Amino acid sequence: MTVPTTTPLGTAEAMLTAVVERRLDGVLETFSPADDAYVFVEGPRWTTHGGDRIKAGWEAYFKTSIRINGFRWVEGPFTWESDTLAQVVGVVDYDIMGDGKAGRLRMRMTWLVRREEGRWRIVHEHGSQPLADPYGAGDWWPEGATPLA
Repeated sequence: MTVPTTTPLGTAEAMLTAVVERRLDGVLETFSPADDAYVFVEGPRWTTHGGDRIKAGWEAYFKTSIRINGFRWVEGPFTWESDTLAQVVGVVDYDIMGDGKAGRLRMRMTWLVRREEGRWRIVHEHGSQPLADPYGAGDWWPEGATPLA
């Protein structure tokens, strides 16, 4: 299945769909090959900098037994765009398989995409999860408050 990359959201979803379908070429089509592309990947590394390293990282990923079998937006997606840059953000649930075990991985996701040669390409990707009480002070959000209100 080919997902259009004519919108920022289309590019992010095309990348995710290609990961689910195990199509390396489809994933690489969505990322910028430029030297200034910079991603914060999940896993043991902190960063991957440069289109050539991003390509090598995805090639290595597809040789592992790790699988993402599906994804769904839990919050968002929210987008913003200008003529040349855009962002896609939201919370995504991934259906995963690793070490022979199935599970669900919820991530806060951000994609920064740039218009390159008439199409949107990912120049930055970041996935994260909240830390449990990182400051040792509890949650500072008032009891009963709705963060999205």
